[in-house]
Amino acid sequence: MDDIFTAIRIIQKDLPKRKLKKEYLKKLNFGDKFLFPLKINENIPPYNQSSMDGIGVKTKKKKYIIKGATKLNKYKEFDLKDDECLVVKTGSLIPDNIKYIVPIEGLFKHKNEYHILQSDFKKDFIRRKGHIFKKGQLIKSNNKETPLKDFISLKSINNIEVKSFTKISFKIISTGSEFDKNHFIYPTNAEYIEHFIKQNGHIVKYNMHLKDNQNIIYKEIQKNNCDITIVIGGTGKSIDDINFGKFNLKINGLDLKPGRPFKYICEKSKMVLFFPGNPTSSFVLTNILLKSIINYYWGLSHLKFKKLHIKDVDYDFSNLKRKSFLFANIKNKKVKIFSNQESSNFSNIINSNYLIYYDKTRYLKLYYLND
Repeated sequence: MDDIFTAIRIIQKDLPKRKLKKEYLKKLNFGDKFLFPLKINENIPPYNQSSMDGIGVKTKKKKYIIKGATKLNKYKEFDLKDDECLVVKTGSLIPDNIKYIVPIEGLFKHKNEYHILQSDFKKDFIRRKGHIFKKGQLIKSNNKETPLKDFISLKSINNIEVKSFTKISFKIISTGSEFDKNHFIYPTNAEYIEHFIKQNGHIVKYNMHLKDNQNIIYKEIQKNNCDITIVIGGTGKSIDDINFGKFNLKINGLDLKPGRPFKYICEKSKMVLFFPGNPTSSFVLTNILLKSIINYYWGLSHLKFKKLHIKDVDYDFSNLKRKSFLFANIKNKKVKIFSNQESSNFSNIINSNYLIYYDKTRYLKLYYLND
């Protein structure tokens, strides 16, 4: 049986080629990957703006005739005389010949005129064109993954074009005849995996639940309508489980607990991952194996982990027959590995904030759960 990280390297070699395409940033979602630097094609804002409600004027006078009004979403040129003014709002687009903004608090309106009660005629109330971004400016990023705050801010720039990477398309097939409306467990493994895939920038085209019918499951697997199919459940050896004799398996089980029954095939560029149906196996394979595959596709580094010597943890590792991911909680540098590590015990998922990998060496690898 393969080590999980050997299995990851095998699967990574079969991933589809990553390609680039041009599209507008406003059409992307958080988690989508695109190339930096970004080039700004026009000044942001493209015109001067007022930063106050009031009037815009060319010269200093005691009173002004109202010539017109500026708008927030539409720019208009005005041939303005020295004794004329434009009504402005905060953020409205103003012509270059406006030199001063007089705030509304220092004005008195009488018929079609504004009289100055008090004003220092400051130029500070004009936001200059391009004060956010200049035309031709390049926006760079030091982050391999774009933070949400950066993505949302950049997305607000209308019509900025980027080179984005094509995404992997997934199909998720959850199986099990036992999951009827009266069962004490509702099958949520598929829901978690779908959320995980989307959060990491890829597409889930199909997410379905099938009863334990070999022919129906096999036919659905054979449909070539996604890059990767994930089948949940059916990896055991009972009469209701999948007959893997039909497949040319590239990976047939892992030296791992939980997750030992994992299987993998790749035929004609069609990749199928078979996850065990128990919740902890599915959770570990999602956060370690699937996450590693996605990171590799995006060109990101390996999963980050901390190392800890085995003697620094109060746990009996001698009972572990296989390499293992252990559910644990770490708080104030105190490591608590849960005593009940049964693969059916999904309460460990709720109570843990770390997965600790024991590979039968003196050092443990600590993986933080941050989803």
